[in-house]
Amino acid sequence: MKKLPYTTRVLGILVLPLFLTACLNVQIERGVRDPSSRFDRALQEIEKVEQDDPGRHGRPTKLCLMIHDSSSQELIRLRVPLWIVDLALEAGIEADAHDHYSHYRERYELDWKALKHLGQFGPGLLVSVDDDRNKILIWLR
Repeated sequence: MKKLPYTTRVLGILVLPLFLTACLNVQIERGVRDPSSRFDRALQEIEKVEQDDPGRHGRPTKLCLMIHDSSSQELIRLRVPLWIVDLALEAGIEADAHDHYSHYRERYELDWKALKHLGQFGPGLLVSVDDDRNKILIWLR
């Protein structure tokens, strides 16, 4: 195989991060005291996704996350393609296999292998937390 010219490699290195950041959709709103209406809209979206595929047999393409921390009054929304999540999980599995990362395993008690096939759950709600301090929604679409 012929070597790529230097300029092509440099261009690839410059374009790849731009491509990856274009895939991510992150929004942070500050000063959000009552996020109820935003969470209600997200729950309606999740409900529609689940109605469209009641058996959750479809193949999800995105991981969606919405978090509100009442102490900081920040609302964070994230949408990321599932293939990027899979790459991150692969890196987590690889790091978990090395002993010098074992302190993370003990600290967070996270089983990376259990999360490996996140898309198997199909489109719909994964996690909903609503306590006095935080609201969290995680779903697949």
